[in-house]
Amino acid sequence: MSKTPRIKHRAEVILTNSKGQQLHGWGCTGEQEYQDYGGRGGSTLYLRVPISKVIGRVDEFTVSVEYLGEKQYKQTYQQRVKSLASSEKRRERLEKEQERLKKERDEKQLVQRRNRIVNQIELAFVKEGKEAVNFVTCDKCDGAATHLGLTHENAGSQVIDNDQITGAWCEDHDDKYDRPYKTTATIECARLEFFYNGLRQIYVKAA
Repeated sequence: MSKTPRIKHRAEVILTNSKGQQLHGWGCTGEQEYQDYGGRGGSTLYLRVPISKVIGRVDEFTVSVEYLGEKQYKQTYQQRVKSLASSEKRRERLEKEQERLKKERDEKQLVQRRNRIVNQIELAFVKEGKEAVNFVTCDKCDGAATHLGLTHENAGSQVIDNDQITGAWCEDHDDKYDRPYKTTATIECARLEFFYNGLRQIYVKAA
């Protein structure tokens, strides 16, 4: 759905004190512009008024608003429509480029996290350690990880493939709303152990 330029209107706001003096320089006195939102309610104009420094004295002010008509632009309406369309295309291109760059960063960070954890697993095999909880550390603080993130669950399987790993976190950095990129499943590190039977594997112990 293509957008069309908003129509702006002009109004003059005048603030007068009880002596009939016009006050200038208070907030948005003078000429103001406001947006036309297609009849979805009234528009808002802004105004500040001076506050008396004398305790107990009440000052009275009169506010008048005069409509001055639509704002006049140097460009014709057709030119503004074309300019807005060009601006929208630039914005869409920029958003797509930002999404592409973000995905590249996410993919790169995923590989870095996975490689870090795989190296920790390799160390466990070198040291002949079985318990994952003694080797896998949190992505953010290097403390002992309590959970391992996975791209997917292995229904009916008790072995986790290295390519499933998305990251690891400890209790202090366990945020279910900010899990590592591509994480759709998690598993407690306490349920993981490493074993070798011709292949190095990560085994999931029964809950």
